Amino acid sequence: MSATSFRVLGPVEVRRDGSLLAPQSPKHRAVLAALLLDPGRTVPVDLLVDRVWSGNPPAAVSATLQSIVSRLRRELEPDVTGGRWTVLVTREPGYRLEVAPEDVDAVRFVQLLRTARDLAARDEPAAAREAVTEGLALWRGPAYADVSATFAAEESERLEQLRLAARELAAELDLRLGRHAEIVDDVRELLRAEPLREGLRGSLMLALYRCGRQAEALEVYEEGRRLLADGLGVDPGRPLQSLYAQILRQDPALAGSGTVRPAPAAAAEPAPAPERPAARPLPPLPVPLTAFVGRERELAQLGAALAGPRLVTLVGPGGSGKTRLALEAARRRPAGAPPAVLVELAGVTDPDLVAAQVAGVLGVTLAGGDPLGAVATALQDRPLLLVLDNCEHVVEAAATACAELLPRCPELRVLATSREPLGLPGEAVLPCGPMPAGAPGSDAEQLFLDRARLVAPHLADPSEDDLRQVRELVAALDGLPLAVELAAACLTTLPLAEVAGRVDDRFALLSGGWRTAVPHQRTLAATVQWSVDLLSPPELAVYRAVAVLPGTFGPDLVEAVAGPEVDGGALELLRVLVAKSLVELDHGAGRYRMLETLRQYAEQGLDDASGRRLRDRLTRFAVDLTERLEPTLRRPEWTASARRLDAEQPALRAALGHALATGQGEAALRIGSALSWWWYRRGHVAEGRRWLAAALDATPGAPASVRSGALLGDALLAYLSGDVASIWARTNEIVDVADDGSDGVLALALVLRGFVRALLGQADPDGETPKDIARGLELAQASGIEWVQAEIAMTLGQFSRVAGDVPGALEHLGRAEQLALGLGHSWAHSSVLWIRAKVLTDAGRADEALADLWRMVDLTHREGDVTGTLAGLLAAVGAATASGDAWAGGVLLGAVQANARLVGYDPLRMDPMDGQRYVAATQAALPADDLVAAQAEGAALDAGGAVALVGRLAGATV
Repeated sequence: MSATSFRVLGPVEVRRDGSLLAPQSPKHRAVLAALLLDPGRTVPVDLLVDRVWSGNPPAAVSATLQSIVSRLRRELEPDVTGGRWTVLVTREPGYRLEVAPEDVDAVRFVQLLRTARDLAARDEPAAAREAVTEGLALWRGPAYADVSATFAAEESERLEQLRLAARELAAELDLRLGRHAEIVDDVRELLRAEPLREGLRGSLMLALYRCGRQAEALEVYEEGRRLLADGLGVDPGRPLQSLYAQILRQDPALAGSGTVRPAPAAAAEPAPAPERPAARPLPPLPVPLTAFVGRERELAQLGAALAGPRLVTLVGPGGSGKTRLALEAARRRPAGAPPAVLVELAGVTDPDLVAAQVAGVLGVTLAGGDPLGAVATALQDRPLLLVLDNCEHVVEAAATACAELLPRCPELRVLATSREPLGLPGEAVLPCGPMPAGAPGSDAEQLFLDRARLVAPHLADPSEDDLRQVRELVAALDGLPLAVELAAACLTTLPLAEVAGRVDDRFALLSGGWRTAVPHQRTLAATVQWSVDLLSPPELAVYRAVAVLPGTFGPDLVEAVAGPEVDGGALELLRVLVAKSLVELDHGAGRYRMLETLRQYAEQGLDDASGRRLRDRLTRFAVDLTERLEPTLRRPEWTASARRLDAEQPALRAALGHALATGQGEAALRIGSALSWWWYRRGHVAEGRRWLAAALDATPGAPASVRSGALLGDALLAYLSGDVASIWARTNEIVDVADDGSDGVLALALVLRGFVRALLGQADPDGETPKDIARGLELAQASGIEWVQAEIAMTLGQFSRVAGDVPGALEHLGRAEQLALGLGHSWAHSSVLWIRAKVLTDAGRADEALADLWRMVDLTHREGDVTGTLAGLLAAVGAATASGDAWAGGVLLGAVQANARLVGYDPLRMDPMDGQRYVAATQAALPADDLVAAQAEGAALDAGGAVALVGRLAGATV
């Protein structure tokens, strides 16, 4: 392994035998970087996918990841044969980079920084400075500079903070080595970037003073004091104040080149210090009876935060384990850190008693009427970490205590736990959400098994079926640690299968608990109720209203459903729920969600009438949204509108289900009709047809203007699934019931019948197709709807092609392309390219066909048109083989087959005549063994890889 090294302190690079490997694609770099986060350790596939795709993986993510890993392996070990990889290896449940820590520059940098700190503590400044210099020399720019994923940004920020700490240490060591004149400019530049780091400010003050620039040193202090006062409302820390006083009086101790420990400023007649209240020894942190499991990343983030801001607040929903995490972080602080003390506020019901509770735990005697003043006097120069637990129900009083104590006690730090932030300047807020759950080896799974072994010893060696049930159970419980532990405790009286089977009724199931727990943590219901009890009536109304919204939801949906409950202002109340950890906000997507546990509890508070009222509003919102977006799905706005519908899919399904269950069939029909084109392009064929069939069956007497749109939608989806009988039935009904076709539906239905006849090569002895086409074209022109005209012109090109009229087909397709491009109707454009490629392939112009197909699949893949992409790739099988590259045709065939299985859509059903010809030609052109090998190579490609192959065949730069 020493021959291969990895560099992430800058752009991601790999060196083998001293040579830099060629740069990888962005996704390859992201996968490599995600593995380098844990060198030498197995990274589960689910975690790897979440890191690389930031919670939004492609449809064929498994095949995509396998393809990327395969390429990385070949790049890292080009001489390996037979799959005997030693660098990037498969280890259940994921992949591992078998790399020594010293071969990753980030790990090496952290090791050198740790060594430098140890040497500095042993008073070996020269050796410490060498270690820091070596570590800083590893940096080539911002860490993970060419990886855009969220995990890389977070890790880059962590490493950047360590880099800054290293430069701060270097400045301190240079002062100890007498290099004060050499570091002034560098430290000043650092301070401009990090103006609140008092260690840097002190080093610059001391360096300037030793250079004979006392006035500048004092100005550096004044600048820092103003920044702290204006930005955070606090004064500089005691060490910086003492250094300032020493510079003012030109303390001789500052003149030396060694380490200077600022002494208190002298005064001619010092004022008498206030009498310090008597205090007894601090109580130790409680020692838990069970092991701490998981949360390594949160512990690292919390440990780093505790070394920075003096007020850190852990926020999260009830049962997320904030107290346990805070106590574990307090216990794991480095040796020599100030002592920590726990102040439990759960039992304090009167906000006026918060200060007294703090004083009581600290052993401060309250002789007067100012408890916070007494505590401040007791802690004035006493280093301490104060852990304030369960602040949410007395949040204003807890904030007041911190606001008074922190400015007056420079050595004090506070770690608070709450369901909402304290809301003070300089507060670092860290989320403590549910544990990762569902993936093999997840934190939630390990927590359940750890607690389960205490009451069910056989789970010390769980079977695969046991593990499957545990994963499903903890995922259903949202990974909430309290719920997971309560579920494990149920094993004293219930078998695992019974516990897992009852999880849908979680509040009844998890009604046991521990007698020694505080009351609001004894049952899952009590934990949630503790949060609900803190809500005002308007907040409670919005909390219950958004409980009917599944999945994620946007502000407009909240306003539509919850707004009438509170006479407007729902968004402001929603922000309060986010602050109180009852609703989560995804800042990147700008959408909200509620944990399933919290949602179920809120729903239990709704009576039947309230639930019906809220879901009726959801249905009306779905009708309005889908009908507003439907016209944009055939315009340049397709991408934005389709993504909006993607995000709203859970709500749309809920609205359809509610409408059908409550006799609102026409509303369901309108939603389904408006969604049919989105279902078509996204490949949701089976689901769309189920909803449309149910809505059509429920509304036989619906107005023709409403019913015909749904009939056309189902006919189009039937075309994708090869259901010819349904196409005839649906289009015939449209012809029977539709009006004059002013909305284009009748025109499209007529032409669709003819298109399918032509595509399937069916005989038409009575000449029905020309009649349908003539009438459809007349209606399209009368409607004035240009997108209908574009689609009909494209269809006429298909008819001419089937009739053997190549010039006529190209003429119709050229006109359709002009119309489609002018309208921004990307689907019509891609369909023109598809049909024209078939015309060109049949005419022996396969190279031109591949150029059109490359344009088509590049467009459809970028737009998320699953069905269009697969149809284009199937046509490319025929074009590649016709061009003389049957191997590429076989690879594309393998890719089509593999991706069709992944998405549940087979393009051969939609294109049986031509598609079968292309497959047969490719099979005939390759020996059997070569065909199998080519298809196997294609099966490893996701849709993006197959699209890229078409681009290369067309001579495009991919």
